[in-house]
Amino acid sequence: MKTTLLGRGALLGFALLPLLPAPVSAQNRDESRIEAGAAFAQTFGSITFSSTRTVRESAEDGSLSSSYKTKGAPGGAFHLQYNFGPKFGVRAGAQFSSRTSEGTFTGQSPHPFFFNRPRSFSGTQEGLGFKESAFSLTAVVRGGSGKWLYALEAGPVLFSVDATLATSARLTDTYPYDTVTFAGVATEKKKASPVGFAAGIEFGRALNSSVTAFVQGRYSAGSADVDVAGAPVTIKAGGAQARVGLKIVLAR
Repeated sequence: MKTTLLGRGALLGFALLPLLPAPVSAQNRDESRIEAGAAFAQTFGSITFSSTRTVRESAEDGSLSSSYKTKGAPGGAFHLQYNFGPKFGVRAGAQFSSRTSEGTFTGQSPHPFFFNRPRSFSGTQEGLGFKESAFSLTAVVRGGSGKWLYALEAGPVLFSVDATLATSARLTDTYPYDTVTFAGVATEKKKASPVGFAAGIEFGRALNSSVTAFVQGRYSAGSADVDVAGAPVTIKAGGAQARVGLKIVLAR
């Protein structure tokens, strides 16, 4: 009788095992439904954009050509991801960086006394401001084996840029005014909202059932026109980027 009761208890225990919740440490990371991540982001290389406009002086038309080279810089990136299943998700991301640009300027300034005798000038100015934020919504394809994971993402991105741009050249000259010397540029801050595309590839390693360390290579680009002293300037944003960070599971 005693043996029969023990046998029945064992059978009942085995029957109930599938109904018991698995311990968190045994759950598959692919079962995550909502994830959040934060990363250090380094933008590499540079992007360039330029403009040329007519400058009216001394009853004649002169010109100012501006070329900007925006440098790479460190920044931060954050994302929130919703996974529809183990292989596919949607990620809303944001990144922020404070970059600078270098301007190269060339042009011609009309002579104050003689017609058709323009005076050429050229010069550079560094440290022009270029603050950039980007907000993306990307589709994510996920996969991996064991603790090693990967993800591919791609989708549209909206940039927000505060750029310091040249409105005119500051020139000096002396009698007989046949030549001019470049002394810098007068500037104005402009806001732009370039729209573009972002794509990235990510590799990660699960540290435990809820935390994953990852590295990512990412590229984004976008452009938008702004008006500077009556002339359009096409501002470009984005570039190649490397990210290193952590992401955690918020819900399963």
